[in-house]
Amino acid sequence: MQIVIVGGGTVGFDLAAQLRKAGHDVGLVERDPARSTELQDKLDALVVEGAGSSPLALEQAGLRGADMVLAVTSSDEVNILVCGLAEQWDVATRIARVRNPEFTSRRSRVDLHRLGVTRVIDPERILVRVIDQIARIPDVVEAFGYHDGDVLIVRHIMTERMPVVGHPLSELSKRTAGERLLAVALQRGSETRIPSGKDILQPGDDVTTVFASRSLPRYLEMLALTGRQVHKAIVFGDGLAALRLCEVFSAWVDDLTLIDPDAAHGRLAAERLDKAEVIHGDATNRDVLREVQVSGAGLFVGAARITADNVMSALLARSEGAARVIVVSDEPSNNRLFRHLGIDHVVTPRRLMAQEIMDVIHRGRRSLELQLRDMPLESVLMRADPGSPVTRGPLAETWAALRGRAIVGAVVHEGETVIPGGETRIAPGDDAVIVTEPGEVKKVQKIFGGA
Repeated sequence: MQIVIVGGGTVGFDLAAQLRKAGHDVGLVERDPARSTELQDKLDALVVEGAGSSPLALEQAGLRGADMVLAVTSSDEVNILVCGLAEQWDVATRIARVRNPEFTSRRSRVDLHRLGVTRVIDPERILVRVIDQIARIPDVVEAFGYHDGDVLIVRHIMTERMPVVGHPLSELSKRTAGERLLAVALQRGSETRIPSGKDILQPGDDVTTVFASRSLPRYLEMLALTGRQVHKAIVFGDGLAALRLCEVFSAWVDDLTLIDPDAAHGRLAAERLDKAEVIHGDATNRDVLREVQVSGAGLFVGAARITADNVMSALLARSEGAARVIVVSDEPSNNRLFRHLGIDHVVTPRRLMAQEIMDVIHRGRRSLELQLRDMPLESVLMRADPGSPVTRGPLAETWAALRGRAIVGAVVHEGETVIPGGETRIAPGDDAVIVTEPGEVKKVQKIFGGA
């Protein structure tokens, strides 16, 4: 495909790099001269220096005749305008990053589709969805979602109190009242591999499981994690993400507090939040955390605008007794360091947004954040082409050459999530979530490609 990206920040750069890896032709428009020069040095793509709102710059980047435009600048208005221009040039897919709730809320009178946008990517909404997903799963190491969260990939460390320990993986679905779950990765000591049904779980095993999101309650029952839901949560933040996070948490958390360092924003939050206590303060101050009794919190989320404040507040909250801490970080290069310092989960909004966009662009590709942390495995989303080898029989036959090195964790067929077995057939147009060794990605792509 010919794809034009407008905006060369973290999101635009990551998208361009991933799309070039997938074999797409990419043109990128960036207005800042220094950044444009940097991108030209780093990317194997056409980089045009110019404003995203400039028809000339867009045309130079290949918008006329493009299959898709991704407008991901920091300006909602520019992104919408880009999509409007792209519609006039008959670009079929027009994706815009839009943050302002005046455009995106259900109460909005603005129809972005009539302005040329075919798909809206709302960074805060994605961020909130991911944090809420992590917060709802006790003791989770990692949690990913595909297809708007319909397919979940979840990691847990096995403990002696979990009923599945001492039993083979083939029994997982027997313990979930017939709802299918599939273990796709097993880390035991220094060994990481794709497991078989004969593997017997041991305490300390790091197990990655794929299942339909509707099966989450059964999955938690299987691990004896029900009844471990968060009853007290504290959110620190001064922006839209923190406010939306509290709105979502209020539906299932009994005791919720927002610490807002911005007095004016705090007053706005207090007006909108019926089920949360809002206080004006700085969560990097230990006295403020003690005032809200952070020692009794099952969850603390640092979601302020400044990454350093989020990290410091989360570390203080952990030292005061908070059970789990999540940090929002705009510095992905430091995420590993933050986790080593004691942060349970680090969430990077820009990477999440790039991942969401990649999840829209169907055809075999690697998602940015889905390399399993500290594991030599990757999660890949593929779409089966008509006539491709994977569509020519049941998986027991078509997947034989990749068995043990890659595994199909889930199949989405006509909008329905299926956890496959050997008898499952993948049809043309189906999406499949696959966990694979990195060296096998090209083979996986080939088996999903056309004849």
